[in-house]
Amino acid sequence: MDLWLWFEDNEGVLSGIAAAMVILGAFSTVGRSFVMRLFGVNGGQRQITLTELSKPSPFPIQFAHSEGVKIAYTVQGKTSPDLLVTPGLISNLHVSANLPPIRDTMTGLAKFARVINFDKRGQGLSDPVAEAASLSERVKDIGAVADAADSDRFVLMGISEGGPMSVSYAVENPDRVKGLILFGTTPRFSRSDDYPIGMSDRTLDNLSQVWTTGEARDIFFPSIGREVMDDDTYRGFEKLLSDRRSMIQIVEYMKSLDVRELLPKVACPTLVVHFSGDLAVPLHMGRYLADHIPGARFLELAGVNHADLASAPTAIAELREFIRSVD
Repeated sequence: MDLWLWFEDNEGVLSGIAAAMVILGAFSTVGRSFVMRLFGVNGGQRQITLTELSKPSPFPIQFAHSEGVKIAYTVQGKTSPDLLVTPGLISNLHVSANLPPIRDTMTGLAKFARVINFDKRGQGLSDPVAEAASLSERVKDIGAVADAADSDRFVLMGISEGGPMSVSYAVENPDRVKGLILFGTTPRFSRSDDYPIGMSDRTLDNLSQVWTTGEARDIFFPSIGREVMDDDTYRGFEKLLSDRRSMIQIVEYMKSLDVRELLPKVACPTLVVHFSGDLAVPLHMGRYLADHIPGARFLELAGVNHADLASAPTAIAELREFIRSVD
């Protein structure tokens, strides 16, 4: 089969290019710059330093207790409705409160919701653990944070690697989840015979190999230009979040994730949001979610961002309407 025709039929020319770069492990500067220009990513933000990224969060750090492990969380925004956000690959409440894409996304959401953010166990301000937490442990941590934040019913938003745990929690706790938002995520990351659209082990392993080198910055945060954060600062940012040993554990955990069998069991209204040229999780992996969750709506956004809703104000408005519709 002609690979180019396959992408053209399934993703369109532009998103096909972006997806191919990820699947083939194309982290070259030339390739990143080409796709960023293709999709019109630009800067215009002020310079940010490692000192600024390291500042304490302006929102009080609170702790939930889950099986003897303290899970750090914050609350910002209005008193209701509740939006509980499960973070992506690596979380740190101090850093995310100062990193423009995440900070501005949460600020936008907090204008119409009570936003609850947390650090997964073993990450950020939560208690350290010897190895990456299991899916069942992560699901229990969502419930512990909701209890500690006095949130009986809420909209659950899973970002990137936080998507599968959000799907699992929604299926296990239909009485608590009013609606599910899945952003830049997929039910399975690793490729297999029955999931050929997944990423190869080589691509996933490359993430841990290049971690702390800054090589993947334009994969995860293409909206942060070098005039905003230079490469030295970005490498320091990665080191703030995780060392390479921990990243290896996280990647191995990602390889084991597979919640495809749970998708038909999702009973709550679901909105799947994905950037058309997402370089971290290609578009077709997000579309798979929408195609297999009953009644799910798929919202495709123009751009190559992975977790930067602040760059898409119309998407923030769509999320506001979705949350209002299920509240």
